[in-house]
Parts: sequence; structure tokens; C-alpha cells
Amino acid sequence: MAKDVFALIRDVFLGAVVFLLLVFPATFNAVLANAGFEEGSFAGLKWKRSFFDTDRALQTAQNTITRLQQDRDRLSEALRQAATTANNPKQKEEIANIQSKSDQIGQAAQQVQTSVDATLAANVPLIEKARVAIASDPPPHVAYCYQEDNLQPNSDGRYSVHCHVDMSRCEAARGPNARMKQSLCERVETGGMQWTPLHPGWMGSWYEFRKEPFGAPFPQISR
Repeated sequence: MAKDVFALIRDVFLGAVVFLLLVFPATFNAVLANAGFEEGSFAGLKWKRSFFDTDRALQTAQNTITRLQQDRDRLSEALRQAATTANNPKQKEEIANIQSKSDQIGQAAQQVQTSVDATLAANVPLIEKARVAIASDPPPHVAYCYQEDNLQPNSDGRYSVHCHVDMSRCEAARGPNARMKQSLCERVETGGMQWTPLHPGWMGSWYEFRKEPFGAPFPQISR
């Protein structure tokens, strides 16, 4: 029971941080930057000062909130089952109090989720305008790339490749990601390849999305 309470408290703090990022993005970015923080992470959510990375961080936040809501739903179900078997009135009261707090967190999470969706939608034209303005920057002749599968059937952007100027940046951007299948970072010669990458993406990458897997010379995802 104590572990569940601490998990709920953790979710509340995470929601507060995401709320600040959404409602006061410029102020929140400025506070972190002025404090000397160029990059950070919390509960799987990465923050970086640049506009493109902030948009990607919001997408990660969206997925994080969804996962936390699923965890909360499982906890609520466990609490309901515990309430049916508890014989001690005090235990029943404690369970009811925790359930009430869980419901409040769920409502707050839903509000944040709505704000995330609205912010991402508002960012789309700004992102595209910024990309067009700097789209003339070509990828390096030799890049370090990885491929991702977001595991969403029938999605036009299910597969993506992300290329970087060096291996260390590629591996840092790739990172561990339990929500997707990924290839390893590999050295790729981009000259003559049939692709139309956008730039910049996450951590300054050149990237492209497709409905079907990318073939060689891009790195292949193990099946």
C-alpha cells in the first residue's frame, strides 16, 4: 500500500512538471537555461532548450502520460478488489481515500493530456515553417543512422530513419526506447541514397518517415 501511495505522489510531481512545460514553455525553458541546464531528463521525458527538441519532448510527454494513466487504472482496479476483501473498517477508509486521490490525479492527467494534444497541434505549422527555412542544410556524406518501428499497424509513418554527424550523438539520440523496435546505430554513406530527409530533428538529426521499412544501406531492424 505504501509503494502505491509513493507511486501516486511521483505521478503528481511528474504531472506538475509537464504542466509547467505546457502552460509556460518559454518561461520554463528560460528558467532551466538560465540555471545552466542545457538538457535534462525525468521519468523518461527529455528536455532540451531548442524548439525542435522541446516539441519532441512534448511528444514523449504525451506517451509518458498515457502510460502513467494506464498504470493508474491498474492501481485503481487493484484498490477496488482490495476494498471488496478488506474486513477492517480503517483499512476500507484508507483504501477509499487513496482511491479518491487516484481519481483526482486521473482527472488532472486528462487535463494535461488535452493541453499536450492542443500544444502539439499548434506547433505543427511552426515546426514546418522552421524546417522549410533551414531545409537547405544537406546531410553529411558519411552519417551515423538508426531505424525505428513505432509498432503502429497501417500508420503512414510507422518506420523512420534518423541520421547524425557522429556515432556518439546517434547513440545518445537513439537511447533505450521500450515503446519501439530499433536497429543499432551504423555508419552510412548518404551519397546517392533515395530519400528526402527533413532537418533538424531530435538532437539535430536528418530524418524521414515511411509506411514501409527502409531498405539498405540504412540499418535494418532485427525481426
